[in-house]
Order: sequence, then structure tokens, then C-alpha cells
Amino acid sequence: MSPQADPTRVDAERAPLTVRSVLWGLLLLLPPLVSGLHIAAVTIPGGSFVPWEPAMIDLDVYRRTGSMLLQGQDFYVAEGLPWIYPPFAALLTVPLAIIPLAAAEVAWITVTILLLMAILYRLGLSGWVLSLAATAAVWLVEPVRETLGFGQLGVLLVAAAVLDSMPGRRLLPQRFLPEGALVGVATAVKLTPATVAATLFFARRPRPGLVAFFTFVAATGLGFLLLPRESMHYWSGLASGDSGINAGIIFHTNQSIMGAWARLFGELSRGGLVLSALVAVLGIWSAAVVYRSGEQRLAICVAGITSLLASPISWSHHYVWIVPLAVVLLQDRHLARGLRVFGLLYVIWVVAAPFKQLPGGDGVEATYNVGQQVVVNLGVAAGLVLVLASGVVAARRVRAGRAAGDGVLR
Repeated sequence: MSPQADPTRVDAERAPLTVRSVLWGLLLLLPPLVSGLHIAAVTIPGGSFVPWEPAMIDLDVYRRTGSMLLQGQDFYVAEGLPWIYPPFAALLTVPLAIIPLAAAEVAWITVTILLLMAILYRLGLSGWVLSLAATAAVWLVEPVRETLGFGQLGVLLVAAAVLDSMPGRRLLPQRFLPEGALVGVATAVKLTPATVAATLFFARRPRPGLVAFFTFVAATGLGFLLLPRESMHYWSGLASGDSGINAGIIFHTNQSIMGAWARLFGELSRGGLVLSALVAVLGIWSAAVVYRSGEQRLAICVAGITSLLASPISWSHHYVWIVPLAVVLLQDRHLARGLRVFGLLYVIWVVAAPFKQLPGGDGVEATYNVGQQVVVNLGVAAGLVLVLASGVVAARRVRAGRAAGDGVLR
């Protein structure tokens, strides 16, 4: 089993919290935070750092939703960009709506940067290495950069899964919530983290999987209790295949299986939906096998990538999972060399996002030539290969361990 494999591992060495350590932490936070404020302000066209006028259009939707909720209005029929999340998630937007716009923007960016650093800290980075890695991610990694620019919640979802279920260094000596609770809440906000819960369950860790499930049910039930009309609207629409933004599935920055299907065949059909469901099942199987082989960190990343591939809409900036995946592939040198090399090439592709240079919008994606189709869909195909190859390699390792009588493998 790898050194990071023990899911109960907690670092014994923790420096006591002192004024000096707090000041040191603030100093380490400064480079990624200042970078994050700048990137958030200038990434989306129309934004400005000085004067402070970022174009955080997703955050604007969150604030509008919270405001409409407080006024008793139906936030699913608002003009402009739609609210596409469950009603429970809408409840969490209320604090954003009751504070000034600039305060909401700065607070959102700060929380995003802190959670990005928390992800990297869990993966073993600390000190200036942690600070510089977070700063580099802000500047260089397209999903992180765009997430900040849009004011998106991608980093929050990844952080919930990593901090809840991935072994590694911890800031606090003990849990305040049972394992699976954060994943359950995240799934109630957006369904994609459910792949992590399913992975834990099928990796013979049923307790955190069930905790995630019942937490999701409780949070969703709260949404039904407080917002029954909106809950019926959302869940009945989802059951009928309405993602809330179906018209954008073909768009070139939608890096999901259904997006690739729509671009290749020029239509939305049950074939794309069936293929997405199959990818979800195979991806969860792969992640569970990787987990049982002793590579828990890689398994959680595989589950995260699976969630993006299987979701109807996964914009390129949703691929924040590429950050922990990159660190795991760089650190865990005992992994199969071919898998590491392929995985790192995939990371580079997602980080660079060359497909964004293609023309997009107004259905032009349906007219792509062969070369353009390769470029726009290569990341989806490579992600699928990585997910499945991880499971195959892990399955071979498990079989080899059983044949050798290795009691470490479960």
C-alpha cells in the first residue's frame, strides 16, 4: 500500500497555533490571493481590476437567486443566465445576496483561494511550496483561472470531496463531521460529487458512502420543505432529461461525453445519454478498484474526472479536478509509468485548453471538420482512457497481490 493510502491517516506533527504562525500563514496566502483577485477581475471580457469591476457572471446569478428567494419569487424563471442547481443550493446563496456586491466578490475569491490551498495542503504541500503552487494554479491552470473569473463554485465542490475523503495532512486533529457528510452536502448542491460517494461505497467502505447518501437526502429534503414548488420544478425537470441548459451541450467548451456526442453527430439523443450513464458506471467501477488497490488519492481523482465526463454539461472551467490529479501523478512515483506519463499529458492538455481557440457558438460546432473534431473532443477521449486505464492497471495489481498472498490489498 502506498504511504498515502491509509484513509484514517492524520499527521501527528502540528505546529501550535501562535501569532507568529498566523502571520506566516497570512504571508503565504498573500501571493495566491492577490493573484486571484487580479485574475478574477480581468479574465472575463468586460472586467477590470482598477477600478474594481470584475465580470463574475456566475456569482451574479448566485446573488440574483438569493435575492429572488428572499422576495419569494421563482428563481427558475428569471431572465438572463439560468439558475441550474437544486433548490437546496439556492438557500446557500442568501448570504451573498444580503451583502454589497464588492464584498461578495472579494469574499468569494478569498474563500476559493483558501480552499484551493486547503486542497494542496491535504496533498502534502506546505510553506512556500504551497503558496507558489497555488499562485501558479491561479495564473496557469485554465479551469482555476476561469473559475475565478466567472465566480464559479468548482473549487468548492472539489474541496468538499478532497477534504472529506482523501487521505493526507490535516489542519485539525479530528473530524467535526463524519466522513461522507461534506460529499453529501456537495452532492445536494450539484449532483456530480455523487461519484465520490459511490466510489467509497463500492470500494467496501459503505459507511462514508451511506453517510453521503443520507446527508444528500436530508439536504434535498430541506429544500423540499422550504421550497416545495421550486423543488418539484427542478427534480421533475431533471427526471425528464432537462439539465437547465440543454441548448449549450454542443458548445465547444462543454468537455463531457454528451458534448462530444452532440458535436460528432449533430444532435442530442438517447445514445449520448446512455453512453454517459455507461461511462459513469465504468468510471465508478474503475475508481473503486483503484481505491481497493491501495491508491485512495488517485481513486478520488478518478471519481472526480468521471463525474465531469458523465455530466451533461462540464464546461472546461469545471475541470478543477485536474489540480489534485496533477499533484498525485507527480508525487506518487510508484504508479505505473505509462499511466503517469499519459495522465500528465492529459493534465497539460486540460491546463492549456487549446480547443478554446476553435470557433464556437450558434451551432458552428456541428460543422467542424475532422481536424477540429479531433481537437475539441481529444480531451474527453483522453479523460475516458485515463479513467478506464487506471481501473485496469489497479485490477491487475489486485490480482497479482492476491496471487502472491499480499494481505495489504483488499
